[in-house]
Amino acid sequence: MPVCLIVAPDAAARERVARGVDAGFDTVHGVGPGAELAAAIERERPDLVLVAADAHGTVPGGAYWIAVLDTVRTAAPDVAVLVVGGPADEHQMAGLALERGAKGFLRGGEETGPRPFGAPGRRPATTELSRRELDVLLGMCEGLSNSEIAASLTLAEDTVKTHARRLFRKLGAGDRADAVARGFRQGILH
Repeated sequence: MPVCLIVAPDAAARERVARGVDAGFDTVHGVGPGAELAAAIERERPDLVLVAADAHGTVPGGAYWIAVLDTVRTAAPDVAVLVVGGPADEHQMAGLALERGAKGFLRGGEETGPRPFGAPGRRPATTELSRRELDVLLGMCEGLSNSEIAASLTLAEDTVKTHARRLFRKLGAGDRADAVARGFRQGILH
């Protein structure tokens, strides 16, 4: 039974991130940082933790999401953590997130936009991705834009977009965050 925790300092930020995750998880909980997160990790034993890094809220010495990463790494070191951030300072945030133990960094509000849970038009997921589709998914996991993925793979940006559309369809995903979450849940990403 896959479980996903969504961590943000306020309910509005948790709901914004939750819109990008679909009903493929048996349980999706929104929790606040600190003691609430630690209790939820103990109680729920999540498979994935999504952290809204673009939400406001700080702790002494840095952004609250850094403390969230540290809490998860300490309480459940094997749990995959994805940081969902905004466009400001995305490269710096992505680098810091990966250095602190996150499995990936996703930009919020990607091209297709989030779909509500169980949105029509989604097809059943299959995990048979081509090598290039997997490369594109890995780039998404690292928080890279389509043009950055294209440059790293020496492909045209339109080719990357085609691979992204195909992997979204194969995974039944509505956007980048959903595709990466499904990749972790289905064992494609580790």
